Amino acid sequence: MPNFRADHYLIAEFEEISDTKKVGEQVLEALKGLSELKDLAIVSKRFEGKAWSEILGRIDVPAGSKAFWAMVKKEFSEREPYHLFIRFDMNAEGENIETARANVRSWIEDNVAPKIRAQTSVKSLKVLQAIDIYMPKLE
Repeated sequence: MPNFRADHYLIAEFEEISDTKKVGEQVLEALKGLSELKDLAIVSKRFEGKAWSEILGRIDVPAGSKAFWAMVKKEFSEREPYHLFIRFDMNAEGENIETARANVRSWIEDNVAPKIRAQTSVKSLKVLQAIDIYMPKLE
């Protein structure tokens, strides 16, 4: 079966987030339970008065190992309607691109989402494709 690039994103809003490092550690613990995620590490960042945590690593799947990146932040806005943003940069097998994307979405919904829900106080959680992410209008 052919391999396709089938990147997806997981975004979540938390009930409460007063400490990004603490919530980041909870997300990291949840993600460590997934055998496909390797070399996970958390880093605290600060820039222009804002602080956030990043989780870096890689996705080791038969269709090809790719990058993994997550961000936990306090701010929630119309432009960035999430506290947790995860990018799953990965390939997947499928008869066509739609099947490959469906396989990745299913894997995230069945494996990643429940672990995050179990470790954190999630208010809402969505699995999206790139086309579903906020795209500003260029003028």
